[in-house]
Amino acid sequence: MQLSIIKNTKILKIYDAVKTSFWFTPCLILSLTISSCTLLLLIDLYAGLNSLNWLSFLYHADAAITRDLLTTVASSMMTVVSITFSITIVALTNASSQFGPRLIRNFMEDSSTQVVLGVFISLFIYCLILARTTDDFAGGAFLPGLTIAGAIVMTLCGILLLIYFIHHIALNLQSDSVIDNVYTELKDSIDQIFNLQKEEEDTRSSTNQNKISVANQTKDRSKENQFRSHSCGYIQTINYADLTDIMSKLDGQLNILINPGDFVVNRMVVMTSDIKQFSAKDEQTLHECFTLGPKRTPLQDPEFAVHQLVEIALRALSPGINDPYTAIACIDKLTAAICDLTQKNFPEGTTYDEEGVERVTYKTTSFETLANIAFDQIRQYSQSCLAVRLRQLEGLIRIAEQANHATHWSFVRHQKLMIEHGLEQQQLIDLDRKEVSIRLQALSKLLDNA
Repeated sequence: MQLSIIKNTKILKIYDAVKTSFWFTPCLILSLTISSCTLLLLIDLYAGLNSLNWLSFLYHADAAITRDLLTTVASSMMTVVSITFSITIVALTNASSQFGPRLIRNFMEDSSTQVVLGVFISLFIYCLILARTTDDFAGGAFLPGLTIAGAIVMTLCGILLLIYFIHHIALNLQSDSVIDNVYTELKDSIDQIFNLQKEEEDTRSSTNQNKISVANQTKDRSKENQFRSHSCGYIQTINYADLTDIMSKLDGQLNILINPGDFVVNRMVVMTSDIKQFSAKDEQTLHECFTLGPKRTPLQDPEFAVHQLVEIALRALSPGINDPYTAIACIDKLTAAICDLTQKNFPEGTTYDEEGVERVTYKTTSFETLANIAFDQIRQYSQSCLAVRLRQLEGLIRIAEQANHATHWSFVRHQKLMIEHGLEQQQLIDLDRKEVSIRLQALSKLLDNA
């Protein structure tokens, strides 16, 4: 499901919580399995399939042997469930220690793991239910052949699914796969956020936009009504559409001082308005448009996935791991993301009502912010790793080749100066100095032509 389809931020948060849980999908599969088992039992009981010659082989079996078989399958499936959970916990522990605790969310979001857990638990319950019904056909009066065939088919599928699960986990634990998954999430997050904000601004735009914006710049902000947070936590989502509708109804303007991803504390000023008096109900409604939580999420926060890639790179550069190749892979993905950002038109941070009146202004993520987050910490932590510095210079060359705005060139120039200054503090041999010089000259040439 595309997150941009969901307009209600509360539903959006619930959807994200469900998507990253280990209980929803298994419970859904379990419910479907119990329903299917019940339906097959009813078909066996009332459809009279045992009278059909071509299905007679399903209904000629010993009840005691069948019950022993079902009990064996159920106990085996419970063992497989234990193994599956153990593998999952090992994967989560490895992800937390090697890539960072924030990456656990990505592993929990993996639909394959959720489906595998659900299928194995469902197969265990299916066999238990069917084994219990053997009390009714122990005398041979009723044999649910079709339901037993379903158990056999599910068991065969479960074996194949176990093989797939082990292969899937082995692939997902590789650093390159983890980095690529985070990069894919970053691209999707940025695309959805930009598309949603662009859609909101397009629907609220009007011809008198510039006139109203200029009037707001001269307003005395010190005389505005301030709204303070009632709790602490990370801003996960902000419902800009509802805020715009509320301010349109009250005929006022609102200035939001925080971004999704920011941490707010109690009594912190989060927004201001030119309306002097609000009713308690209206003020409560405004606060309900902000969703707070104990952690950051990528729902409206494009910096989240960037921080994830940066964290993987920093852990790879730590003395305990010392894996520059993983850090270089992160730099490559971050470079690709920044190159994509050079082709984006960042939202202006203003919403308008249906009559074209400016109602809400809010902070937006800028190109410089995202790009500097992607480069700064890796540059600072790679003082002793020349390979990482060289790859960052190559990344800046790729970005400079696609730069088309003054902010893009400013970022490239700033990062070049910082990296160049850091390299000057190091004692490099001639060959290393030559490699550095080649990249710096290529980058300087692009900057001179800007």
